[in-house]
Amino acid sequence: MTHAVTVDEEPVTDDDDALAAELAAARRGRWWNRWTLYLGVLVLLLGGFVAGMQVQKSYGTPTSPAAGGRPAGFPTAFPGRVTASSAPEPTTGKVKLVDGTTVYVETASGEVVTVRTNDETAVRVPGTLKDIKAGDTVSVEGAADAEGTVTATSVTGAK
Repeated sequence: MTHAVTVDEEPVTDDDDALAAELAAARRGRWWNRWTLYLGVLVLLLGGFVAGMQVQKSYGTPTSPAAGGRPAGFPTAFPGRVTASSAPEPTTGKVKLVDGTTVYVETASGEVVTVRTNDETAVRVPGTLKDIKAGDTVSVEGAADAEGTVTATSVTGAK
């Protein structure tokens, strides 16, 4: 048993042939241009970057912040530059005794620190170093040696 299907056929006109020829001619050109190549390269680069980030997350070593909140391996300062993190903490306390260019300072913990001054020491007190008396509060900046004696770069006092 077969069914016959009839389809209404329209005759092909010259306009249809011309349209088909134009479409065929347009299709023969390149489907890509310079911008297509640029976008393709950009997609490949971004894909590689994202894949690298994912691999680093999974298999890389964790980075812990170093001084200043920077990841380890990044420089914290220019070479030779003293920063807040590399400078020694100042010694602050009350003066016990002034003996020439040596000042003995008692810290809040009760430790007596020997402070040596020289001609290069910046003294920021009313008057001079000789005007500092026992009981005055001072803050001393400088490097400490192995015995704990501080060679002062600055002495700042408040009455």
